[in-house]
Amino acid sequence: MNKFLLTLLLCLCSPLALAIAICDDNMPRTSPSSRFLDHGNGTVTDRASGLTWMRCQLGQTWQNDSCRGEPTRLYWQQALLTAERIRTESNHALHGFGGHTDWRLPTIKELTSILESACYKPALNETIFPRAMAGDGKEVNDGYVYLWSSTPFPAGKTVAYLDITSGSVGLRAPSAWAKQVLLVR
Repeated sequence: MNKFLLTLLLCLCSPLALAIAICDDNMPRTSPSSRFLDHGNGTVTDRASGLTWMRCQLGQTWQNDSCRGEPTRLYWQQALLTAERIRTESNHALHGFGGHTDWRLPTIKELTSILESACYKPALNETIFPRAMAGDGKEVNDGYVYLWSSTPFPAGKTVAYLDITSGSVGLRAPSAWAKQVLLVR
């Protein structure tokens, strides 16, 4: 086998190559990069909604224009408590992140507002939210990444989450499964 084919095969089989979103170039983008104002500090503001997002999930760090490390998976109550601690505890590592102290879990409507309908795995703009499919948990290994929302459905005792693999919304009992978290303000 010649060197070129071997190199090509190794590149295509690398985990990094598999982490790139699958997009339909014939579909218009619903979440183009031009819609977001990059503050250069790990946050972006969505010009359409006015919301500011952390570009990395909890557990990851913003470094060299990308998200490093693996996302933390939390149960819903843990996610709510962590967001509260980030807002209120001045010694928390993320307190004051991006110059703000009002970070919180997004509603399901806010989460779906950043979906990129032309893509899946992830159904997010990877330029704006790099390494969105990162993680070593069962969900990622099975090909799914879920983000908690703050939206409860009391009648069913469930909470809405966003499957960023496909862009679908689901409901789950808050203690049924640990999920990843992306914060907003």
